[in-house]
Amino acid sequence: MKLFFRQVTNLLLLFILGLLPVFLWSDYVNYQKTENYIKNFQIAKYERQGTDFYNPKYSPLRIGKPLKKIDITYDYDFERLFKVEQQLKGVNRKKVLKNIFLEVTKNAKTNTEKHIALLKFLRRSSLHNSYLQPTYPDRKPVFDPLVLLELGEMRCGHGARLAVDLFKAGGYKARLVQAGSHILAEVFYEQQYHYFDTDIFTDGETVIKNGIIPSFAQLSHTPYSIDSVAAYQEVFFKSWVDKDKIKDEIEQMPYTYIYPSYFYFYQKAYEGILPYYYKKTANAKQEKDKFYGWNYYKSVLDKKRIIQESQPIYYAPTEIIFKNIEIAQNKETDTVVLEWNPSKDFDNDLLGYKIYISKNQRGWSYNEWRSASKVEKYWNNKGGWKPEMYKYLEQEPHHEINLIRTSDTKVELSLPKQNTYYVTVMPYDAHGESVGKKVYPMSNELKLEL
Repeated sequence: MKLFFRQVTNLLLLFILGLLPVFLWSDYVNYQKTENYIKNFQIAKYERQGTDFYNPKYSPLRIGKPLKKIDITYDYDFERLFKVEQQLKGVNRKKVLKNIFLEVTKNAKTNTEKHIALLKFLRRSSLHNSYLQPTYPDRKPVFDPLVLLELGEMRCGHGARLAVDLFKAGGYKARLVQAGSHILAEVFYEQQYHYFDTDIFTDGETVIKNGIIPSFAQLSHTPYSIDSVAAYQEVFFKSWVDKDKIKDEIEQMPYTYIYPSYFYFYQKAYEGILPYYYKKTANAKQEKDKFYGWNYYKSVLDKKRIIQESQPIYYAPTEIIFKNIEIAQNKETDTVVLEWNPSKDFDNDLLGYKIYISKNQRGWSYNEWRSASKVEKYWNNKGGWKPEMYKYLEQEPHHEINLIRTSDTKVELSLPKQNTYYVTVMPYDAHGESVGKKVYPMSNELKLEL
């Protein structure tokens, strides 16, 4: 009997020793893949990827279905998803996430600066595709942080989870926030939480009060302050939509123009959803699954959040459409007459229009001309959208020549000859002005050579 056990023990030992080199080689391969990922990580690559809105690779038509037949919740480019997963197989997520956090925040001196640096990076690295979101064929969501970062397409829940994972890898506590039809994050530092939204706002825009980014509950005490920041800009003028088949796209999607306070703090937006926080509870072993542990969490009711129950819904006015442009030449000045269709304003508080006139371009352009074809020759930057334009989206246009306010839809400008002028028309409304909003949906930029 002793001989038998000795033989079995020797066989097991030989088996283990035989497999040991295999395990060591596998660990070495994964180590090298992780190190190579870290070595080759470039912030600019991901920021360009997430702001390249009109790249055909992001077109929902790539999955071979017409727009009307796409399931915006469960359809996705599964071939691309599986390819990315295969490329990332064996890469140490936690180690990579920590290095990404350190790289993105390396020039930040304070926690708030780190917050904004990471917010800006994630906002630029995640394209919100209204038609497709990362999902598996079995209809389960994609939450692996590196897969999401490589895909570059995220909705609010994806971006918020990626933010939490990055902050946790950097040594911070973080959690998800359930809002009305919307998910965002919060990060804890300096004895309090601070809200963090990677989805709605343009290029890292956030509310800061007395130098501090408030928590979501604190923000609910002044709910309309969130409406002051630049939002939604990237969703306008989607080039893959067949505008010849859509009579009036804007009329069909007023939802796009709702001010953010609705999704943050309106009871109607919650539609029975409770105002929860979600705290990830996964351990190191559980984070090795394809959901990176996001199927392990606990829900905590937010008892401090104030929800608006009977307030009116506020909408931002839509971008204007030029109807006619005429230039009359005079001896020393030229007279330019601009005429446009009224901006659509779904809550009827439109105040008028701001006309920005400058010798400097505003820095960005829509990808298409939406006004009358007879005046398209005045469109500046016919090359359309480019990723490097993203940083200008939240900025007011230059107006060192003049800034005119008018409630009319026709204006006459007298401008000196022998100059090139850039003109933007931007509607504005009472709600936006009451909260200090500076940037509303803008017209195509005009280039007037006089």
